[in-house]
Amino acid sequence: MDVYSTSPTPPAPKYWRIRQEIERLVERESLRPGDRLPPEPELQRRFGVSRGTVRRAFDDLERMGLISRQAGRGTFVSRRRMPRPLPELTSFTEHLRSLGLRPGARLISYRSVGSQSDAAGDFPPGTPLVRIVRIRTADDVPVGVHVLFLPVDLARHVGFLAPALQAKPGLSLYEALERNGVRIDAAREDLVSRLATGREASLLQIPRRSAVLEVTRRTFDDEGHQLELVRAVYRGDRYDYVVWLRRSPAAPSEGGLQPHVGTRKRE
Repeated sequence: MDVYSTSPTPPAPKYWRIRQEIERLVERESLRPGDRLPPEPELQRRFGVSRGTVRRAFDDLERMGLISRQAGRGTFVSRRRMPRPLPELTSFTEHLRSLGLRPGARLISYRSVGSQSDAAGDFPPGTPLVRIVRIRTADDVPVGVHVLFLPVDLARHVGFLAPALQAKPGLSLYEALERNGVRIDAAREDLVSRLATGREASLLQIPRRSAVLEVTRRTFDDEGHQLELVRAVYRGDRYDYVVWLRRSPAAPSEGGLQPHVGTRKRE
């Protein structure tokens, strides 16, 4: 394998260096989604590498969702995908900022739903709730629709009220909770892939029946009380969930060596 190294650190594959150079090129020249990248022969000459090395770098960048190749037209900068490593517990705002993207929102509705909504079963009986619908954006592009259910008392306590969201639609719930002394401890997420409804497609500005990822999150404080229920629908062409898995030590198999359990006579 071709490698490239200018330091005593372990050498990296040459295509890896070219991939990084292309990423720097996009940043240096402030290329936007839809802008065309230089053709392969030009990149070969610029970096002094083979065409195969440039293609391998392009393969990596395309797999990461950073570029798209169109037969007969060339290679273009793509809209950046948004990987979310698990078990990362961050708000939408915190997550996008960590990726260098500008989070935003548009408030669709804010209304009281009492304790009769389909989310009531997630909270203590009789808990009055508010239902908040927002379009979430990344660099002003719609990427998700959030439907949030929140106990009315909690919304009042942390200032997550209609006037505040009308003035600042991108207000972060997690920041409001922590600013007011509510400690977030854990959350459970359920993920389902499906096709967008007509309403969702309209809000997200995608073709009807496009693939979307539906994420239901239940967030809890350090005493185990549920703070929120949010049903989020994300564009399938923008969101990736990344899961690291660890294999537990295998249990002894049948017929294998068993641990010796000894006994000691008590004096």
